[in-house]
Amino acid sequence: MMFYKVSVFLHLIIVVFWIGGMLFTVAVLVPATREKLASQRGLLFTELGTRFSRLSWLMFPLLITTGYTALLGRGFTNDTIFSMNFWQSSYGSTLSVKLYLFGAVLIVSGIHDFWFGPKTVRLMEDKPTSTQTKVYRKATSWIGRINLLLGLAILYFAVTLVRG
Repeated sequence: MMFYKVSVFLHLIIVVFWIGGMLFTVAVLVPATREKLASQRGLLFTELGTRFSRLSWLMFPLLITTGYTALLGRGFTNDTIFSMNFWQSSYGSTLSVKLYLFGAVLIVSGIHDFWFGPKTVRLMEDKPTSTQTKVYRKATSWIGRINLLLGLAILYFAVTLVRG
């Protein structure tokens, strides 16, 4: 039982950090950089975004590990988890939706963190008022929002798994 509790506790700490970081960005960082901190917007997004991205990418494998160990701690065995009957059950099909959404998060995060984000920061530094910069800023913002919505959907399915 302790194994299960520790796995779930670590899983939740990581999720709180990840979703909380995205909510902080949307609710605090972005609005703050529109007015008073506008002149340092590129620097703030570069520094904070890079740090958050690095930590997130370190935590994604930990989410997989703690999620798997939580399943084991909940009483599922490897044989059960890797059987078709498990994935066809109500619990397994809900878990599969959660895992597909997590796969989408990995893809969207990769596009945001390794392509759009860095390109947007470079454009904000080099050509802050160009049309291309505005397009990239808008796209990066929407990709981040999509990622947040995916994260919240994962959270919904996680609650469904434990609360029905």
